[in-house]
Amino acid sequence: MVDHQNTFSAAPHKADGAGSGMPRLRRPVLRTKGSRFTSVLQADPSRSPDAVDSSPKSAARKAIFIKKKVPHKKVVGDTGFTSHRYSLRHVINEGEIGTIYLAFDAMLKMDVAIKMLKPRIAEDHEALSQIKREAAMAMKLSHENIVRLHNIEIEKGRVFIVMEYVEGQTLRAIGDQMGALALPSVLDIALACGDALTYAHGRGVLHRDIKPENLMIDSAFGLKLLDFGIAIKISRGHDKSEYLEGSPGYMSPEQLHGLPLDARTDVFSLAVVLCELLTGVRAYPHVDDLKHMYDGHPRGIETIPAPVADVLIRGMAIDANLRWGSVAEFYAAFLHAVRPLII
Repeated sequence: MVDHQNTFSAAPHKADGAGSGMPRLRRPVLRTKGSRFTSVLQADPSRSPDAVDSSPKSAARKAIFIKKKVPHKKVVGDTGFTSHRYSLRHVINEGEIGTIYLAFDAMLKMDVAIKMLKPRIAEDHEALSQIKREAAMAMKLSHENIVRLHNIEIEKGRVFIVMEYVEGQTLRAIGDQMGALALPSVLDIALACGDALTYAHGRGVLHRDIKPENLMIDSAFGLKLLDFGIAIKISRGHDKSEYLEGSPGYMSPEQLHGLPLDARTDVFSLAVVLCELLTGVRAYPHVDDLKHMYDGHPRGIETIPAPVADVLIRGMAIDANLRWGSVAEFYAAFLHAVRPLII
């Protein structure tokens, strides 16, 4: 059996229906060891001294292999939810608008993820109508780097969104284990995110909550963008709503202030995430007064090579008019800055 070298590599393509011309992340061959998988993401040894091989053959970058961890499974208690089709297994995550469960779909005989909306949201007709509209738009997205939404359902007074279940690790979990990532790995992540977002933006859909927790490396080493169920249509604008998720420190200043949004809000969030992946620290740590969230320079930006830092700083411009105009434009500039440093 050939021992394939697991790498993320780009191959030219045309995005499905979008004609973006961006290269797509080629999903590498899975290397397995029993029931475990290994990750090909590379840590930056200059920021993670303990990860560097002391042998003479140690390269400037070293692949760090992460054993697949079984996540802590919170047992499902009495949720009051009963269904002939879906059975809840355990809690995956809990958020502002609901709890996500691993569930089994008895009709299709497969695992799915179910986001059960909190009662206060399900009982708010305006918020529920908005979520239905946004979920309907997100369900039209079909892209290999986007987790698919299957349906939004109401059963015995409970409102829930049914999604594709993806097994893997989020970039938050990976970052906690590895620290800063090397430039080639971050470039691959930027490529996959850029391709997915360009596809979605071409269909009038924003993500609005790009953060390490919503980026997952799956068991086939592909990247999946999570939580498109709260995206909004670019052309219509939106007022601030307490029910719409967004994460201070990652959401754009205009989103933070409840202003109308366009594709540049996702440019900002993606730039913040890439900066964090390269430095190993949050670019904008939490502050009590959100009005001062983006005061000053992003943390750690001075440790990033100047050409790359310049691209990221423009992506994180407070004034949206000073940012890159699209994710595709941002990625092209990022690639141009990174490529001479990794060849």
